[in-house]
Amino acid sequence: MADLILEIVEGPDAGRQVPLETVVDIGREPSLPLHLDQDHQASRRHARITAQGGRAIVEDLGSTNGTYVNEQPIHSPRILTPGDRVRVGLTVLELRSAQQVQQRASAVQVRPDITAVDNQVLVPVPEQQLAQIAAAPSAAPPAPPQQQPGGPGLRAQGTPPAFVPPEVVGDPEAESDYMAIARLVDTRVKQQRNVAMFAMLATAALAVIVYFGLT
Repeated sequence: MADLILEIVEGPDAGRQVPLETVVDIGREPSLPLHLDQDHQASRRHARITAQGGRAIVEDLGSTNGTYVNEQPIHSPRILTPGDRVRVGLTVLELRSAQQVQQRASAVQVRPDITAVDNQVLVPVPEQQLAQIAAAPSAAPPAPPQQQPGGPGLRAQGTPPAFVPPEVVGDPEAESDYMAIARLVDTRVKQQRNVAMFAMLATAALAVIVYFGLT
């Protein structure tokens, strides 16, 4: 038995073991020692692993999706020790020693069926297995809102017109006589106009006195 073994632990060829005695090239090309014909994410010549004593060196061969060691991308040759994992496309390989293989024949971990993804993931459920849904009762139309006892009606309480002076409120003759109201308004306007004119004259006279007093 070789001192080092490469075992596919994840991917379509999980469980396959390849002795690492000298150089093992990995990819989809049929002539390679580790041919991954079912991994379409791997390049034709993806990576190379070379045995060196009790260790190994992995290097990427210019692949499209890169090569990863323990889930870290590599950009130059990387030293591997037993237990390290190399991911090429969707395939994961583990470097194992002969002693590890004797103690445990395979490093593949059994996955539960729920994690297996294929084209049958979205399978329609048979109609007879679906629970029957009871028809929802038709909703009754909402009842019209009822007016609360003592609450306000649609008609607001009337208020006296704002344009009627308080002096004539309560006097039927004055309220009915629009001309009387107009005369009262005209009188007030004249009074306000006279006051304004007097104020203007007083202001002008004060300005004249101040001007001549200062000169």
